[in-house]
Amino acid sequence: MISALRQDKKQYDKGVTGSVNWPRYSDMASLKSPSPVQCIEVISNINKNHKEITLEDSSTNSTVSLLSSTRLHTLNLRKLVIWWTPLTNDCIQYLCTLLTINKTIQELNIKHHSISDRGVNNICQALEHNSTLTSLDLYHNPLITSISGQALSHLLLNNSSLVKLDLKETSLSTESILLILQSLMDNKKITELTLDKRHKETCINTYPNYHLIQDRVDWWPR
Repeated sequence: MISALRQDKKQYDKGVTGSVNWPRYSDMASLKSPSPVQCIEVISNINKNHKEITLEDSSTNSTVSLLSSTRLHTLNLRKLVIWWTPLTNDCIQYLCTLLTINKTIQELNIKHHSISDRGVNNICQALEHNSTLTSLDLYHNPLITSISGQALSHLLLNNSSLVKLDLKETSLSTESILLILQSLMDNKKITELTLDKRHKETCINTYPNYHLIQDRVDWWPR
């Protein structure tokens, strides 16, 4: 708590004022540029009636303050949204632990410059034996490159619960996309795979089994 208070003072001195919103008649908690203390307060006040947490524009210390709490492991969370929040290795490790222990999270959105290849690789490993998550949204993360192609393909070959995977506005190469498309032949659970349209023509002309999976691929923008 002392370190959190020190971080709060630094943010205050810089003129950064975070906010926590508990929408009335809603089951979510929304944090925007929160201080570490605000994150600790959210952990103290959240209960099993809350199904969604949204974290926006958060500092590393604040993100760690939230994700490191073991209280999240026992909540009935259904959805976790993280955006405009660069996730460090520590943040990713706490998130992976949460995904491994919590058996209720169904949707994970990590969007807008929040994750890179190393984070994707760790999360894919954590999700290989996860049987709860049905939707993974990695939209608008340009630091996801071809390095993540193998991990994402391996995830689709081993995960049995994912239904939706969003990879639009990333820096995945066309070769990586082809590898991921091939995984759909073995993974029949995925019903919606969203990809950047710039890969479409090459994938259609290169992958001979594309016609067998085309109904499950969504090219963006439409």
